[in-house]
Amino acid sequence: MKKAFFLFAGMATMLASCTSNETEKKAKDTTGMIALDTTFSPTNPVPENSSNCYLYANKKDTASIKLQIKGEELTGTLRYNIFQKDLNNGTIAGEIKGDTIIADYTFDSEGLRSVRQVVFLKKDGKLYEGYGEMKEQSGKFTFVSRAKLKFDDHFTFNPVDCK
Repeated sequence: MKKAFFLFAGMATMLASCTSNETEKKAKDTTGMIALDTTFSPTNPVPENSSNCYLYANKKDTASIKLQIKGEELTGTLRYNIFQKDLNNGTIAGEIKGDTIIADYTFDSEGLRSVRQVVFLKKDGKLYEGYGEMKEQSGKFTFVSRAKLKFDDHFTFNPVDCK
């Protein structure tokens, strides 16, 4: 019985060493190869650059926006021409987060340069300007709570061709 056990153990050892040698030989044969995965595709495609223009018009009031978008960042111009009020004309710079634009609007009005935060919601191809309570902080007006902003037909910008 002991002879059968030692014979079986010896054969198992020889078999394992032969298998081990074959695995090592295969590993040595493939060390010079480089695997190339050709199925990779990025999950977040690189965003394209674009220019978009929008116009608000209601009776004698108009406003226009021209946006240059590069990925999630944007710059552009914003102009409010509200009847019997001073013209506000300036630039915006900010970012796009999902369907929301958050930017700083730097503009000249009544001979002064001012900065205020603007937020737009993009829905059905239109931009809805958000409004709510603001506070002045370090010379810039910002919304007290963006979560409490209202986006209704107060200022709705429709897409137009850029000129």
